[in-house]
Amino acid sequence: MAVPINLTTRLTRLHCHDEGDGWGNAEPYLWAVFFKIDGDSYVVQQGAGLIGSPVVVSSNGSHGNLGDTDVDAGEDVAVPEGIGSFNTVLKPIPVNDPFIAGLLPERNLPGITGVVVAAMEQDGWPDSLADDSYNAFVNAVHLAVVQVAADFQHAAHAPTPEELKAAVDRVKANAAASVRTQVKGSMDAWELLWFGTFGDNDDSIGTEAFTTDCDALRATPDIDFSRRWTEEEAGDGDWELFGWFGGNALPPPVDGCDLDGLFARTSADEELKGRSFGAMRAFRDTTFREYPGLAAWWAAAMDAAPELAHLAGTDERVRRSLEHLLAQAPRLLADPREQIRADDVAAAQLVLQRLAAQSPVQAMRFARQAVRAFAEVEGKSWEEGLDFLGRAKPRGRSLRARARR
Repeated sequence: MAVPINLTTRLTRLHCHDEGDGWGNAEPYLWAVFFKIDGDSYVVQQGAGLIGSPVVVSSNGSHGNLGDTDVDAGEDVAVPEGIGSFNTVLKPIPVNDPFIAGLLPERNLPGITGVVVAAMEQDGWPDSLADDSYNAFVNAVHLAVVQVAADFQHAAHAPTPEELKAAVDRVKANAAASVRTQVKGSMDAWELLWFGTFGDNDDSIGTEAFTTDCDALRATPDIDFSRRWTEEEAGDGDWELFGWFGGNALPPPVDGCDLDGLFARTSADEELKGRSFGAMRAFRDTTFREYPGLAAWWAAAMDAAPELAHLAGTDERVRRSLEHLLAQAPRLLADPREQIRADDVAAAQLVLQRLAAQSPVQAMRFARQAVRAFAEVEGKSWEEGLDFLGRAKPRGRSLRARARR
């Protein structure tokens, strides 16, 4: 039977192939709405079929929400976590109808999740019009997702990829139409005259929806996606959006320590994981408590765990480095006098450097700070390294300055 998936959805960056603004630079912003149709709020009941309501998550669609209003060809714009990140548990949909359950191989339906995006380029709209239009976009996505679920109300099978694509295409079309209606409805008579004739409207670069489900994530825990809007279809320039879905069906974290999720993409065998996880949890329950400053490092590492797990699934060098650290954990944690070797530091720094290069701002800052921290503890004993990290912080002033105190 299908099990819940610990899901992370990330929109990571918007790449500008051509800004399309002639001699000027572009000012992109992004609308994103995340949704899920799953066992949190849906069930298949006898006689009624699929009933429930979707979970829909929005943020803001304001001008400048990408934090970069001066973008030229060849540049990447990082998508902030606040508008491009969705973390949840994706649950199979229980089937309480015995007849339908008997037709299903796993006696439930996979939960479906997705994100609908619209890339925009700021020109002449007032800020209030961008905000109103985003609200219309959110409402349209919510209504369309409700309609998608209704389409499958009495289906005796999970939606096929073709059925799901057709439904998602309707979501995009409905959202675009609703936004156009909202734009006109929000304009006064003067704005309608101006923007309908001479005014410089904000440009729609393009709209897209990305979806996955429990079954797909169980088969492939890391799913990258992207969409390029070339000059032929974009309202302005040539742009490409990148992101990924990541999920694992492992048990939930123990006391907030999601070791299973963090190392799920490694090829380490269960015996090694058992020894290493046991050593880590024993350390957490004893020595860890003697260094209060370590809690901030651990919290920052757990915040970055979805990105680390995704990197382990898509980058072989990161995966090998995590496997090295996992294998060395019992040795380091068993004896406080054990030396932190150069190969231990190199493995940690490679992982952190890759994290810094590909992560949202918060994880990037932590990773950069941690790279400097590991450079300071190379050659020291484990006990000396813990003392240094306990006095340092994963954010703020430089670690080197603290080390000299």
